[in-house]
Amino acid sequence: MDRTASETTIETWVAAFGAALDRHDIDAVLDLFEPDGFWRDLAALTWNVYTADGRDAIRAMLSACLERIAPTAWNIDQPLGSNNGVDQALLSFRTRTARCSAILRLRGGRCWTLLTAVSELIGFEETTRARRTSGAPPRYERGRPDWRTERDRRTTELGFAQQPYCVIVGAGQAGLGLGARLKQLGVPTLIVDKRERPSDTWRERYATLSMHSPVWYDHMPYLPFPETWPRFASKDRVADWLDAYATIMDLDIWAGANCVGSQYDEALGTWRLSIIRGGRSIELRPTQLVLATGFWDAPYVPDIPGRDRFAGPQRHVADVREMERCDGLRSIVIGAGTSAHDIAAQLWEAGANVTMIQRSPTIVMRIDSLLPAVEIYDTDTPAPKPPTELADLLAASIPSRLMPQFQAPFIAAIKAKDADFYEGLSKAGFLYDFGADGGGFFTRGMQDPSGFYIDVGASELIINGDVAVRSGVSVASICERSVVLSDGVELPADFIVYATGYQKLAQAGAILSSEIIQKLGPIGGIGSGVRRDPGPWTGETRNVWKPTRQQGLWFHNGNFGLMRFFSRILALQIKARHAGLPTPIYGIEQFRF
Repeated sequence: MDRTASETTIETWVAAFGAALDRHDIDAVLDLFEPDGFWRDLAALTWNVYTADGRDAIRAMLSACLERIAPTAWNIDQPLGSNNGVDQALLSFRTRTARCSAILRLRGGRCWTLLTAVSELIGFEETTRARRTSGAPPRYERGRPDWRTERDRRTTELGFAQQPYCVIVGAGQAGLGLGARLKQLGVPTLIVDKRERPSDTWRERYATLSMHSPVWYDHMPYLPFPETWPRFASKDRVADWLDAYATIMDLDIWAGANCVGSQYDEALGTWRLSIIRGGRSIELRPTQLVLATGFWDAPYVPDIPGRDRFAGPQRHVADVREMERCDGLRSIVIGAGTSAHDIAAQLWEAGANVTMIQRSPTIVMRIDSLLPAVEIYDTDTPAPKPPTELADLLAASIPSRLMPQFQAPFIAAIKAKDADFYEGLSKAGFLYDFGADGGGFFTRGMQDPSGFYIDVGASELIINGDVAVRSGVSVASICERSVVLSDGVELPADFIVYATGYQKLAQAGAILSSEIIQKLGPIGGIGSGVRRDPGPWTGETRNVWKPTRQQGLWFHNGNFGLMRFFSRILALQIKARHAGLPTPIYGIEQFRF
């Protein structure tokens, strides 16, 4: 078969790149990169989640990692075509301890971006596909326990006679997905959650909540949603799925188990976790602790003057469940993000007169207009799509600093396509923008995941005047039957809903000591300097999916798609430590190797 020019360019580059790495010629490697090229590494070379931005940063990374990691045997697994002068390919390679994947982008024969990611540990592969367990007994023996009896024994002993190597706090989709990964890697893991069911984190939310991302982006590890699953499932269907997932994946979970404190034993290299379950105090002693409870995990209600004298009901959106008929109820929704839109729509459906109080602009994008951004995952369309694993790699291969540039054409197309939609919002008095860097929802999610709304219908209510908006103001004070805005306008009110967000890391603060919290530094955000994401720039989500400055402590967070992809990256880092493999970390200060 004849080689295209793009394939020839890629073959020439990969051959030169692999040869330069094999002879440890860093200068030759750097000459293959653009001066401002990027190398993003996901635990393949750095045992970290790290982006080297520019040749100097790449040199420093390779100087520290190249000899001890020894990346070699680079192969082109699949050319991914050429677009606008950018040649792309899926590569594979191996290190001393792992098999890895890579996504390469070339411009003019030099590397613009390179993603390298650990895929599996040599000798410690997942028990999937050809390596799956038999299930049936190898032979019949007298006294041999059946599967259920053995499962019950293990469940009874875990946490008592046998200590788990890893404890995950939080049995939502992040904790369950990571627990499934660790189970297939043979890491003894216990998931604990203060709720009575893994699904309650979804069941306990307001009735109208549904997924705002499509089903084909939201698959869980090992167990994709069936072809009959709704495109945007309701919260209760998601809850049902999580319960089923925990059972099917045979995960060890302590429900109704509240982790109320921890100490790290430096001498033993283990945690002492204080658990309250069924009124009983239990101590767990894992080596690794993963917090998968989310960053924004406790309702925040601003202390507005007069709040205590309001005569009607007032609730945080987290405490709103089913909505009874409330015809004519004058309802004030404070906030203009996702939950504010959802609850405003739910109140309107129940017959209330709703006014939304919007202090500052909100990023708003219509769900149908956003779908092309994740069309690489869209298995509903007849066009062939890559496997989810490859789609995840392609999504991860875009460095944070380039995200606004990559999104610019897409944002411009949305502005043109939905011009009437945005004009309608403006006429209704609603303030919107596309973020400080113009990257819209995509970059906001990395910086500060708030202040946006993926429209699933509430914007139409605003445009039509069914939901009123008072923008550019805040609530200055609350009276017995009204709220007074910062511009002096007084609005009659019978019911107030605070869609004012959540406090950050409230549950982590209850589990970890103040000394550890201080040692960690900022958690979440990429150091963009935008909103609640203070600098300096890091280019990666701080302290998430990677080692922290506290030995044996990890954070796992993200939407369904991010959770699915990074659960593997995190699980392999934990398995490497469980297996006693060397894991020299690059790119983190004050960390004890």
